[in-house]
Amino acid sequence: MTEKYLAQPDLDFIAQVRNLGGETLKKCYQCATCSVACPIAPEDSPFPRKEMIAASWGLKDRLLNSGDIWLCHQCGDCTDLCPRGAAPGDVLSAVRSAAITEYATPKALANAVNDPKKLP
Repeated sequence: MTEKYLAQPDLDFIAQVRNLGGETLKKCYQCATCSVACPIAPEDSPFPRKEMIAASWGLKDRLLNSGDIWLCHQCGDCTDLCPRGAAPGDVLSAVRSAAITEYATPKALANAVNDPKKLP
């Protein structure tokens, strides 16, 4: 039986992802071309499709607690083949930046990683 999950969308997280470079996030319509194109997608897990769903729905906790966001190595295959131009690679990069911002200590370190111009 599948796990029940009550979605609690975080609209601020969606805006954060869009501001960090994932502005094409809402273009995704779940065709799964990105998962088919991805050379490292596990057979039993629709990567990066499930991350695109979580990001577009604003499921911050589920997404940032997933190690799968670190699988992407920015090869660009998913972005090149996406029929809507959703750029899943860019969205995952933005999600990783959000994760760094969320978990880095001290926060100045997160700012330096995400934007070297913000170095103290």
